[in-house]
Amino acid sequence: MSVKPSLSMLLDFAQKESDISAKKLGQLASQQQEATEKLHILLEYRHSYQSRFQDAAKNGIDHIEWLNFITFMNKLDAAITEQRNSVSTALANREAGGKEFQNCQRKLKSYNTLSKRYLEIETQQKMKHEQKEQDEFASHIDFHQNTKRLQNT
Repeated sequence: MSVKPSLSMLLDFAQKESDISAKKLGQLASQQQEATEKLHILLEYRHSYQSRFQDAAKNGIDHIEWLNFITFMNKLDAAITEQRNSVSTALANREAGGKEFQNCQRKLKSYNTLSKRYLEIETQQKMKHEQKEQDEFASHIDFHQNTKRLQNT
């Protein structure tokens, strides 16, 4: 007899759960990376736009250009703030996904350990049974040999 069907089912379920969790963790890590890259792009764009404006301001700018710059920078800063929030959320989701994956791995490892122990016990019981059969067979042969000797004497 191999691993009990219920334990086998638990192992299969834990493996599937772990696989799903690993895939989800990969997706969450990818989302975090994308959010971080978008933030870096926005920060680089802000820096570039501010540098170009400062260069233009050296030559003098009028009031409308100044207001347009301020308005655009405020919108860009709002987008950066929103993207920072997205990065924070993505990081928190990835960390939660990592914890979920670790829990799935622990569960799978526990079921594997139980399965191995069950198989070891089953193997030991089988070996004891075989040894008992061998002992009985040897005893039976010895009995018959002794019986024949006694009859021959």
